[in-house]
Amino acid sequence: FLSIEHCIKEIQSEVNKQCPDVQLQTTTDCFEWLTNYNYNTSKTPSIPDGEMIKFLKTLQDLLTDEQNHEEMIFDLLWDLSCQSSISFPSTLSGTSLHFFSRTSLHSVEDHSSMDVKSIWDDIRLHLRRFLVRKLQSYNEINNSQQKISLKNQCLQQLLFLYPESEVIIKYQNIQNKLLAKLMQNFFPSYSRDSNLDIIVHGCQSTMLKLYSTIKEDFNILCEILAPSSTVKFIKETYLDTVTEEVAKFLENFCELQFKENAVRVVKTSKSSSKHRGAVHALG
Repeated sequence: FLSIEHCIKEIQSEVNKQCPDVQLQTTTDCFEWLTNYNYNTSKTPSIPDGEMIKFLKTLQDLLTDEQNHEEMIFDLLWDLSCQSSISFPSTLSGTSLHFFSRTSLHSVEDHSSMDVKSIWDDIRLHLRRFLVRKLQSYNEINNSQQKISLKNQCLQQLLFLYPESEVIIKYQNIQNKLLAKLMQNFFPSYSRDSNLDIIVHGCQSTMLKLYSTIKEDFNILCEILAPSSTVKFIKETYLDTVTEEVAKFLENFCELQFKENAVRVVKTSKSSSKHRGAVHALG
């Protein structure tokens, strides 16, 4: 087996070859160099604007002119980001694509960066619509584990394209629509024949669906958001709305019952008056 000292000497020799400006004379020098070396993994390769525009324009044309290429294009972008360390911005307006460009900062007139940004924004928008449609369709899946897995993947893909805050707002809008449908089933229209016991019994299945949806979202978001943000999402999307709707329902139901009781009291009073009148007439 090679000794540690031998390995260090090998590293020392290789560094001296590869980095002429760094000459490591001793083992101590080598350790200090390794300790202080800045492993900058976030450094991204610089790509000329012309090549980047040509590449993005090809993707844009594919998305515009061809159908069902979204998955392929997204996978390509994802692989470029993960394997080739090429970064694609996930922020919206005002994004600087400086890491794509080798153009001098002192250029008198350079529209290439804006061209890259414009094309990239168009690609993102197309992919976002595709992913949002998928995300919405997953609400129709009955298998909870499958739904959680697919939604998690889809949200991660959206986070590749857009900042977290915007992705969460978009997802919240999708879930708000789902909740609105559940609430329509949960709270039937009020009528004079409404019976609270029957209504509550009929709402049990809807409440189970609501609980299942909240649990699914918790499992999805806890892998993406901080715990406090996950709780905030659940509270704002579901709990606040449900609390408000239940309060409205009970208020309207009680109001209806009070009116019904008042009508019965009046009818009973009139009936008693007629009965007393009939008794007096007989007397």
